[in-house]
Amino acid sequence: MNEYLMTLIPLKPFMPYRKLPATPELDFDSLWNHTADWFETPNQHRQGWSGVSRIMFKTVDESRPLYAFLKRQHNFMRKTWRHPWSGISTFNCEYQNLLQLSKRGVPVPAPLFFSEKKEGDDVNAVLLTAELVGFTPLDQLAPSIFKPGVSVSRQRKLTASVAATIMKLHHARFQHRALYPKHIFVREMPDGHFESVLIDLEKARIRLLPVLRTLQDLATLNRDLIHLSRTTRLYFLKQYYGASKLSSPMKWIAKHIHARSERKKKA
Repeated sequence: MNEYLMTLIPLKPFMPYRKLPATPELDFDSLWNHTADWFETPNQHRQGWSGVSRIMFKTVDESRPLYAFLKRQHNFMRKTWRHPWSGISTFNCEYQNLLQLSKRGVPVPAPLFFSEKKEGDDVNAVLLTAELVGFTPLDQLAPSIFKPGVSVSRQRKLTASVAATIMKLHHARFQHRALYPKHIFVREMPDGHFESVLIDLEKARIRLLPVLRTLQDLATLNRDLIHLSRTTRLYFLKQYYGASKLSSPMKWIAKHIHARSERKKKA
C-alpha cells in the first residue's frame, strides 16, 4: 500500500524575490511525473538518485511567470537518531530545515510543496522551492567583487551581508555542514547593499556547541573563498561577531579556522 506525506505550504516565509503564485493544484504524482530537463546532472548515491529541474508557474497577476526548482529523489536517504535503521529522505530533512529556519528569520528559499511516497522499501520524495530571482552564487560573484579596482566599500557591504546571514544561521543553533560559496546566493540592491540567502540545507542540523558550528562552517567557507585578502577575512570575522575588535577567544577561533582550512586544502 502507498503511504503519502504531503504538505502544501502557505507561502509566507522570507521571500524577497517575487509575488507569490496563484495556488496551483499540486500533488505528488503530477510533480513526480512532470517532464522537465535536469538543471544539473542528478546525484547518484548507493541505490538512489536525486535531481533538480527548473519549472514555471503563473503569478497571481499573470504578468510574468514564476520559476521554481523541482527536486525529485529516489531512495536518497540518510540515517538520523530518530531513523537509525531505515533512514529518512534528505528532502524531508531539507524541508524541515527550511521551515525551522524561515520561522527563525534565517534567509532561505521559500518551500512551496513537499510530498513523500513510500512503496515497500522504496521512498520517492518531491520538494518544490521558489527560485531566487536576481541572485547569484557567491562563487561566481566573488571574483568580480574582490579584485583591484572595486571599491572597498562595495566589498565590505558584500562581506557584511554574508557574515550576518551565517551568524543568523548559527544563532538558530544550526550548522550548514556544506557551507561552500556556491551554497550562498547574493543579490546587490539598488542602494548598494547586498542580500544573502543560504541554499542546499539538506545536510544542515542542530549543533549545540557554538564553537563547533563556527569552526566547521567557516573553515569550509574560508578555504574556498580564495579571492579574499587577509584584511577582508578579518573584517568578515568582525562582522560575524558584531565586534569592532576581536577578543582573545575570537582570535583563537580565527587561528583554528585558518588551520582547519589549510588541512582541508591538503586533504
